Amino acid sequence: VAAASFAYYVTDYYHADSRAIATLKSTDSYTVQNTADFITFTPTSNQSPTGVIIYPGAKVQAESYSVIASQLANSGYTTIITKMPFNLAFFGTNKADDVIKNHPEVSSWVIGGHSLGGVFASDYAVNHPDRIKGVVYLASYPSTNASNSTFKALSIRGSLDGLTLAEDISANLGKFPVNTTFITIEGGNHYNFGDYGTQAGDNNSTITREEQQNQTIKAILEFLKTI
Repeated sequence: VAAASFAYYVTDYYHADSRAIATLKSTDSYTVQNTADFITFTPTSNQSPTGVIIYPGAKVQAESYSVIASQLANSGYTTIITKMPFNLAFFGTNKADDVIKNHPEVSSWVIGGHSLGGVFASDYAVNHPDRIKGVVYLASYPSTNASNSTFKALSIRGSLDGLTLAEDISANLGKFPVNTTFITIEGGNHYNFGDYGTQAGDNNSTITREEQQNQTIKAILEFLKTI
């Protein structure tokens, strides 16, 4: 019964929508490589020495974050979305090891994640301070104390998020790195950080998904300039 319940749980996940799938094509600005383990967006010119690793939210298909990844690559940042076993970052916390090993051309790394993906991205950064220079929390927060960590951090959440509440951020405020910038997107929600439709338990946003992602991308790009 336990095995059957687990199988049902992990096979019932949020799939990337058509907007995300359409972004999985190379352009003049970047190339896309989609393998069994990673989706890699590589700039074709003006490549920054800083790269970005994205851990997807729980039970969300990795391709759902291709719009944000593509825009970061469009601005010169090699960006890799990790595909997690069973679509759960819990089973792939150290996926960033392979990303970093496979990209020696990148000298500085920022890791980020959405929701539960952000929790485990933060854990990786805490445990690998020699590899990670920054963490981006999208509707997320650290579960392991990162207050003594030297990496910079950026926290972004939507004001209407029904899953990662303002109270959750406040309750874990002492675990964030000292050098953390907090941004609240007015009218934004939880699922608009990705492209996978709607999510149970979340509130409807009062801004479009595109607007929320545009504000998110702008904030991340400003953050990357500080690395």
